[in-house]
Amino acid sequence: MNLRRARDSRNFVLDYALGISILGLIPISNLFSLKISIAIFLIIKMCWDISRQWKFRKGQDILAMMGFFFGWLGAFAMAFMAWLTFLGIGLFIPYVSSFRLAAALFTLTWMLGQTTNQYYASGHEKSKSRRQLNEV
Repeated sequence: MNLRRARDSRNFVLDYALGISILGLIPISNLFSLKISIAIFLIIKMCWDISRQWKFRKGQDILAMMGFFFGWLGAFAMAFMAWLTFLGIGLFIPYVSSFRLAAALFTLTWMLGQTTNQYYASGHEKSKSRRQLNEV
């Protein structure tokens, strides 16, 4: 059951990441703030849906909370690095830099989704082990 839920969450995050990265492929430059606003809304909805899928599990320890915080911080750093990478490649290969926003949004969404999934999965494992101890 737990492995299936984790696999479903991973596929769910992949769907959101692909959908949000399509926003970055829209070639109209005047819509940048609208694209970012929609992406933020969808990322918040994705995190909410992941937590609802794990039934808002509690019981994470301080290390899981710190890992969650640094996971989010790392997601923004990696999204910036993806954006910078495509910008740098675009200096040598024409038209590649037009994919930089899509790459950054995909990376950000994927990493935030995986971080949120791991955070709630760690709470699920703790509550499962507590139930097993109470049964014995």
